[in-house]
Amino acid sequence: MSKHVLEGPQRAHRIKFVTLCQQMLALAVVVAVLTPAARTVTMDVRPTHPLDLSPSDVALQAAPTEVPTAPVEAEVEEYALTPQDDAGGSGASSEVHASEKLTADGGEVINSDVVPVEGYGTVGVTWDRANEVSDDAIGIQVRTKTGDSWSGWTDAEYHDEHGPDPRTAEGRNARPGTDALLVGHVDAVQVKVTTQDGAPTDMKLAVVDPGDAASTAKERPAIDTSRLSSSASVDDGTTGDPASDTPLTEQPSSDGDLAMQAGVVTPKPKIYSRAQWGADESIRDASSLSYYEVHAGFVHHTVNANNYTSAEVPGIIRSIYNYHVKTRGWSDIGYNFLVDKYGRIWEGRAGGVDRPVVGAHTQGYNQYSFAMSAIGNYETAQPTSAMITAYAQVFAWKLSLHGVSASSTSQRVGSKSFRAINGHRDAGSTACPGRYLYAQIPAIRTKARALQKSWSGRELESNMAGASQPDLIVRRASDGRGMVLPIRPSGGRYIFDAPISTGRNFTGLTKFWKAGDWDRDGEVDVIGVRRSDKRLLLYRGLGGGKLATGVVLSGPITAWRLVAPVGDVTGDGWPDLMAQSKAGAAMRIYPGNGLSGFKTSYPAYAAIGDGEHLAVGRWNTDGAPDSIVRRGNVLTLYLGNGPGGWTSAKTLKGTATNYDWYVPVASVDPEGHTDIIARDKRNNNVYFIPVTTAGFGTPVIVARATGYDMAG
Repeated sequence: MSKHVLEGPQRAHRIKFVTLCQQMLALAVVVAVLTPAARTVTMDVRPTHPLDLSPSDVALQAAPTEVPTAPVEAEVEEYALTPQDDAGGSGASSEVHASEKLTADGGEVINSDVVPVEGYGTVGVTWDRANEVSDDAIGIQVRTKTGDSWSGWTDAEYHDEHGPDPRTAEGRNARPGTDALLVGHVDAVQVKVTTQDGAPTDMKLAVVDPGDAASTAKERPAIDTSRLSSSASVDDGTTGDPASDTPLTEQPSSDGDLAMQAGVVTPKPKIYSRAQWGADESIRDASSLSYYEVHAGFVHHTVNANNYTSAEVPGIIRSIYNYHVKTRGWSDIGYNFLVDKYGRIWEGRAGGVDRPVVGAHTQGYNQYSFAMSAIGNYETAQPTSAMITAYAQVFAWKLSLHGVSASSTSQRVGSKSFRAINGHRDAGSTACPGRYLYAQIPAIRTKARALQKSWSGRELESNMAGASQPDLIVRRASDGRGMVLPIRPSGGRYIFDAPISTGRNFTGLTKFWKAGDWDRDGEVDVIGVRRSDKRLLLYRGLGGGKLATGVVLSGPITAWRLVAPVGDVTGDGWPDLMAQSKAGAAMRIYPGNGLSGFKTSYPAYAAIGDGEHLAVGRWNTDGAPDSIVRRGNVLTLYLGNGPGGWTSAKTLKGTATNYDWYVPVASVDPEGHTDIIARDKRNNNVYFIPVTTAGFGTPVIVARATGYDMAG
């Protein structure tokens, strides 16, 4: 099991790596040239033109970029503005670097000393968590000095709901305070704090220097999501998968991979990694890494100046990261992704870009969503077309992994319903992501939906013979021969066509299933469990119902329970498998890796006891495969959220009474929904059970099957 802490809502039978992480990160405003995001915008925001980019700037989206080649150490200086209380504060120097005066109405005004700024500076103000300060009870302003000139005062944004869930370990260690305010290249900074009822204790001004990279190199994005090893990018503490044998053959070429998946998988973006913005991984709390679900995405902006250069972007992200971790006490940067005006996409919170990492961006909804923040202030300027395109690419891909249509208008996200793609302001009282970026969200939705492919590639294909209807694979009792029974319409009903021999003997198997196009060569494959050593064997489809000789796909799976090939759960174009590694263990996703077996597995749900795991494809209306577990006559549907695992369970109003076969297949009738082929053990009659979103229909007899002892 994972070494990560398990936290989260107490949902019945639900296991997730859940720790609500941070909340909304805001970021920055270069004083004198920036306007902050705010609940109520009062400053003049006259510029409405798009950001000025030269053709060479636009080309940066695809061109190699100058990035750090090693972690960069940022410096955070903290200056006490008020004393600690008697219980002690966070351990910073007790010397106070500010003056204070009382106001006639009982409030207090605190002016900090003028303090130096190094590099592309970021500032923020925090205080002891024991102080409960509402948004309207405190005002914080910042001004900067460059040479002999002072800027005017600019508000630093504070929203008391922005931060980790207080129930989590991360929340208990977090300090309340302002969002990060990027002040840019200035010489000095001063802060003014105005309060209604006295200043909070242990209040500090933090000044962040993002540091300078010792060396840089021109690189393309390190994360090519078309070639991801899924969760293998994160150490989840597992001991590996059963696919410990030498790979069967070489993998198909990357060009072949891309061509094959082009028709069924949403295009996959390229992303600059945390290493490429110089993240110092030693400062984050890896134990707080958590995963949950994705049902929607949120658009944010960082509110820093729009005149940043390409070379300054890694430092901007480092500043945000260090402020959140070192000053706010959060476990990591809060956004899942960031995008700059050049259209370059950057990895945010650690944990794997293709996994449902719980971020800290939209309070109350972090467990059920992801977010990407646009670097810049889009209350004062139009976003670039490259940025909008990048948003569409990421949102199309990320939502598709979880079976969510980018055009969906009703997604359950925690306790409320949202569109699939939203602005931060849709979930809270904030101007984020700025009026001009918010106005582009309809365009982002349209572009993202156009990029998304059909969900057909997520289904567990069940047509081996190549006919228009699905078929059943069975074992002939007399000689153990694997046979295909095609289903076809005849006179207003459905019948089995002439059996087709697979050319393989299944006598030595204890179980077998159709596995979809496991090797992605265009033919349906079969996976079976070998009785002698409990290894999984892959029988590659040859077309026309024929199978190649079985080859070893995994190590022994002796203790595994509830095994089933479930279709493309992870959304990467490769069929996957789910199982419990032993009795009482969590249900896990074993991402398929073609002829190489499996990628690193991860939990999908709590242990659910014994039963028969039935892969049913897209049972509900979204694009992620679901499962049914049969326990005797009871059928329990587990709804899938792609890499987010199973989200809920409900008992279906159907029955499996007296059936020894109960096999889900692709739609037999014109309804388009997964159907069931079942055999009555009392008389060997085989039935077609039509299924719609409304439930199970009346079983219709297909044939009598007396000479077969197993079906899959």
